[in-house]
Amino acid sequence: MGGDRGYLPPLDGIRAFAVVAVVLFHTVVPWFPGGGVGVDVFFVLSGFLITRILVAELDRTGRISFGRFYLRRALRLLPALFALAITLTAAYLVLQDGAEQRESLFAVFAALTYIASPVLASGHHLGPLTHTWSLSVEEYFYVVWPLVLLLVTVRARRLRLPIIAALAALAVVYRLVVTLAGWPVERVHYAADTRASDLLIGCALALVLARHRLPLRDVHAVPAALFLVAFVVLPDPVTSPFYRYGGFLAVAVAAAVLIAIVVQSRQGPTAKLLGSAPLVWIGKRSYGIYLWNPPLSAFAGFALPQGMPVVAVVLVLSFVVPALSYRIVEQPFLRLKTTLAERTKISQR
Repeated sequence: MGGDRGYLPPLDGIRAFAVVAVVLFHTVVPWFPGGGVGVDVFFVLSGFLITRILVAELDRTGRISFGRFYLRRALRLLPALFALAITLTAAYLVLQDGAEQRESLFAVFAALTYIASPVLASGHHLGPLTHTWSLSVEEYFYVVWPLVLLLVTVRARRLRLPIIAALAALAVVYRLVVTLAGWPVERVHYAADTRASDLLIGCALALVLARHRLPLRDVHAVPAALFLVAFVVLPDPVTSPFYRYGGFLAVAVAAAVLIAIVVQSRQGPTAKLLGSAPLVWIGKRSYGIYLWNPPLSAFAGFALPQGMPVVAVVLVLSFVVPALSYRIVEQPFLRLKTTLAERTKISQR
């Protein structure tokens, strides 16, 4: 299982599902009240992919090059974020003033410095940049996780999987305990410590699949996918209590099942469906789509004249603008990231 860890198009298909769910949640809330679980899917996938990359490097070289890891992350994430920040800053300076402008500029600062998660967890709102809380959660993960994985590998390599699985279980229990203890919803929803369970489930999955094959077949993708779709469309009074008191684990497990199936059965019907060209196209641009959608929704509601089909315009712009950003802003840096990765492999042969 651990031999081929290259690019898998079906994983972009899973990204596509996640980002479309989030976009529909942000744009057409009444029809897709549970679309926010797309973020949970992103977290599981991120934990899986980052661990997969780090474990491959550890198994190959016995160490982790932190400089190259963080440089690759910066090349992937910062160009699109800077483009959004520059655009929004210019718009706020022109269109706003006073306290409103200061609040908006602080939101840009929070997004750029990856402090949106603790800011929102403390009860402060960030307007159209509220969604950047998930970026800061992932950023903290990038800082902490390579260190944890290296330490566990060096000190207890044979126990690496049990230790990481135990950390994932503890994270799930911790989130349940603080929820039952009555912590504020914002604190539980936005904070990095309470959202670690999804990421760690993805991490544990990567370690499992590196050495073992799970008893999963394509038929198991059907209930997992149907569960996620149902969660997106069912009314909030039905899904919200369930999600808070344990349903988040079911969402993460469903996402993990889909990931495991396409990794293990790369020529199966699930992989072929999720690896279809339209889904891969969306998945490759999912980061930009996620970044631009809420600000575009806010500005469309402000700028478009009455009578305009705002939702339709927002949905179109939410794919067109990120596509342009992907081509003009992101791809040059992604090519540099690919070149860096190839040079690293050559130097280690």
